[in-house]
Amino acid sequence: MRYKCAFSGSGGQGAALMAKLICMASITEKKQVVMTQTYGVEQRGGDSTGYVVISTEAISNPIVENDADIGVALSDSIYRPTLAGMREGGTLFVNSSMAKSIVDKPGVKQVCLPVSELANEMGNIRVANIIMLGAVVGATGILKTDSIVTALTATLGKKDKKALLDINIQALLKGAEMMMQKEVCQS
Repeated sequence: MRYKCAFSGSGGQGAALMAKLICMASITEKKQVVMTQTYGVEQRGGDSTGYVVISTEAISNPIVENDADIGVALSDSIYRPTLAGMREGGTLFVNSSMAKSIVDKPGVKQVCLPVSELANEMGNIRVANIIMLGAVVGATGILKTDSIVTALTATLGKKDKKALLDINIQALLKGAEMMMQKEVCQS
């Protein structure tokens, strides 16, 4: 088993946190994992991508370059570059609250989810990335949801962040649940 992933968004959307949580959960499940990141030149608000390779075997090449199996585009500005980086047979999860127009790429499945709107309905826009992470895990089976909960707890589990941990776990489960109920548009 080997997955190449690209978690992309604009500064502050939590794409790097998604990649970090995937790494932590992979380690919990005793899988091999490597993460690299890219950032735009802007001081704040620029596009960024966390690239993650997960495998049951040693990872000899940690580069994700136009061959991502799983991708996430949280913002409109990073949508097309992320789509371009998907391999044939891959799946791109798109924040349809932010992406202005969805374009087709033959051989790439796109799952459109209004995660920013859903996060607003939950009362915290900052959990949009975690709703999307739940959808990714729920749709692909890349990792167990419980492993992501363990990673969230390790990251946000301090006493003074209990409310933040609780809403993030709710967001994760909401995303996973959506994929089980197929409450999404797919192209």
